[in-house]
Amino acid sequence: MTLVALLGEYGASLAAFGVFGLLHSIGAHEPFKNTLARWTSPFFVEHFWRLLYCALSYAALYYGIAALHWARHPENDVWLIVYPEWLRQVMTVLHLGSVAFMYVAFVQSNYLEFLGFKQAWKGLSALLGRAARQRNLELFGTHRLVTSGVYVWVRHPMMVGGLLFLMTSGPSLNNIVYTVMYATYMVIGGYYEERRLVGIFGQDYVRYRAHVGAFIPRVWRRSAG
Repeated sequence: MTLVALLGEYGASLAAFGVFGLLHSIGAHEPFKNTLARWTSPFFVEHFWRLLYCALSYAALYYGIAALHWARHPENDVWLIVYPEWLRQVMTVLHLGSVAFMYVAFVQSNYLEFLGFKQAWKGLSALLGRAARQRNLELFGTHRLVTSGVYVWVRHPMMVGGLLFLMTSGPSLNNIVYTVMYATYMVIGGYYEERRLVGIFGQDYVRYRAHVGAFIPRVWRRSAG
């Protein structure tokens, strides 16, 4: 299959993933959240936007892009190569390891906070008069810079775990194309996320970035240190 034919066949899912990546990055950045706070209220953004943002992202990714990508090309779910048994075992171990790696990063980032449930609960409690309204919640990635645990090895462990999960999945054409889309977004989205984090944490993040790789552990620096 030529590149032109491949782009034509997967054009809809490529376009959808591109729009998703753009909106997903914009929605997580402070200029958009500040504008949204002016349209709604700072209280809404601080307590309810994260939960809504995650719900919309999940729906777009798994019900929009998945339908365009996998559901429209079931014939491309066939494996293109057959792994020898030893390699299949290695890929299985790496595949399960990627799930464990993402889970550890997810827990370390406080998954209730990451998904927005913690903020929403505090917001509802305040609206119902059960607690005083809290402003400027100390949130992971916005007010707290975490550099321990899995973040000692890479700066974006959940992205890395997701890429490893895809790379160790079945080598079908559908999965290969999706992996390329994901890796492209990971690099582009990671670049803008880095700019955001430098803007928030300043020199603390610059020093952290100098010693820890974004997606690949800098073993040589750790050895030198």
